Amino acid sequence: MKKLLLALAALMVAGLAIFYFLPDNSNTANANVVFQDESGKKLTEKDFTGKPTVYYAWASWCPDCQQELPILNALKEKYGDKVEFVGVAMISQKEPIENGKKYLKEHSLSLNYYSDVDSSFQKYHEITEIPTLIFTDKNGKIVKKSAGVLPQEELESYIKEIL
Repeated sequence: MKKLLLALAALMVAGLAIFYFLPDNSNTANANVVFQDESGKKLTEKDFTGKPTVYYAWASWCPDCQQELPILNALKEKYGDKVEFVGVAMISQKEPIENGKKYLKEHSLSLNYYSDVDSSFQKYHEITEIPTLIFTDKNGKIVKKSAGVLPQEELESYIKEIL
């Protein structure tokens, strides 16, 4: 009986050790998070690895998003050759796909537009408010996540952190 208990204990310790040393992928790009671009093409977060990325969750009806989008647009103009900017519209009954595209066009914003048609981005990143920004390094590892409007200087410091 003692040998059996010892063997079980050894198996438990080995199992825990394996689990402990497995890489933590909860804060990296996920191939199951699917976006749809303006043409209907589907992409995943993995498609954006290789370059630091700023993901921003937003909606056209959100006043805080409306305040932050011009700032992000200016930062895209400044850092767009080094950093990917991925605007992810939170699609709902209140926010059909067309509204986000229309808003960007009406306000002359050159930001990339993707929609979270299956809510996978929102669920995976546990987004409960908008705007939410997620800053990832070139490997897709999340470096910073922030909800609410941020001053341009703070946004720029986070961008420099992922470069």
